[in-house]
Amino acid sequence: MPTISKLHLDRWIARNRKHLKPPVSNRQLFAESKDAIVFVSGGPNTRNDYHVNPTEELFYQLKGDIAVRIRPLDGSKPHEVIIKEGELYLLPRWVPHRPQRPAGTLGLIIEFPRGFDAEGNPQFDGLRWYCPTCDRLVHEARWVLNKIDEDLKVIMEDFWGGPPERRTCKSCGTVIERAGAIQVKGGKVSAARAPAKPRRKRLSRR
Repeated sequence: MPTISKLHLDRWIARNRKHLKPPVSNRQLFAESKDAIVFVSGGPNTRNDYHVNPTEELFYQLKGDIAVRIRPLDGSKPHEVIIKEGELYLLPRWVPHRPQRPAGTLGLIIEFPRGFDAEGNPQFDGLRWYCPTCDRLVHEARWVLNKIDEDLKVIMEDFWGGPPERRTCKSCGTVIERAGAIQVKGGKVSAARAPAKPRRKRLSRR
């Protein structure tokens, strides 16, 4: 019989928090599982790509509120789905999505092993970058998923470290720039404010 694995989630997060770093901030649990892909994702992350997953994704928000920007398959306008602390959100398969996680947030995500298409070929994951000016697709990377907490980072670094032409919209000429940290307040997403610099104490003169 297979071993039944269990762990104390809060303690696991405390031990692994140092691994939750931008741009993706993911860390996998139960890596030996063949039937589920379970990972924790923390904030801040810095993403302006869209992940395309051939399986459903279940988001459970442990701490803080996040926004998942989705591009509906019916062609309607992209929009944010706000997932508040304590809420669950089930994302349908194939929907391009961008998880946006403010600093200090934590979430648990469950995905599933990728299958095969009608011809018996492995299903591919995808990362897409769209033009922020005209919304045209600028670049798409497709690959067979191996490790969720490693593959995405490699694909992103390849995109940003590649030639500028890869990040340049062929329609309007806009060059995609790296995303910054965000905040979610009142159900709206905005750029995170830089932390205030501590004020120097003035020495009183006697």
